[in-house]
Amino acid sequence: MINAVIGDIIQLTESEVIIRAGHIEYALSITAQTASKLSNLVGEQRLGVRLLTVLIHRDDSMTLIGFLDHGEREAFLQLQTVSGIGVKQALKILGGISVRNLIEALDSGNVKLLSSIPGIGPKTGQKMILALRNVLVLDEEESVGRRRESTQRSKWNDITDALVDMGYDRRRVEQLIDEQTEVYKEKIATLGHHEAEELLFRQAIKLLA
Repeated sequence: MINAVIGDIIQLTESEVIIRAGHIEYALSITAQTASKLSNLVGEQRLGVRLLTVLIHRDDSMTLIGFLDHGEREAFLQLQTVSGIGVKQALKILGGISVRNLIEALDSGNVKLLSSIPGIGPKTGQKMILALRNVLVLDEEESVGRRRESTQRSKWNDITDALVDMGYDRRRVEQLIDEQTEVYKEKIATLGHHEAEELLFRQAIKLLA
């Protein structure tokens, strides 16, 4: 198996990159997002580029596909386990949404967002959620960040629930609480939990009004 190709970018389009590694030039299919990131490389940054690969072997063809990182490659492989999604469709999906946003959409069951990806309808979006939720996950660093964020938010659950009960959108409320926690973090550190809750509640009400 060819795990990766390391070499110099010779030519780049929205769907393919040609990399010279030694005396061989490899043509790798890539997503539009990967192409965009590679296009931002200049000068010596275009030398010694490493792309992880997947080799697709068919009776009448062999296609080498390149990925910037393990997350993108894993997403590509897992997408093809969903009924109705093949190689071209998986590449198209990853060209229309970042891996992080894809995983977050799967975790939250956001069919609307998945359906907004070109070529993906509500039925396919639902299939993706059913097949890949909790299968595709963020890498360890991002996961730690999400756990930390979740722990921070749980401190203010009573405020969030109260505001949601008043008719405000939960996602908007959580965003405001996060923002105000950061703005007033020094003051909050000097307050008791109840006083801190009152402060954040007042600020949230002002901004939601």
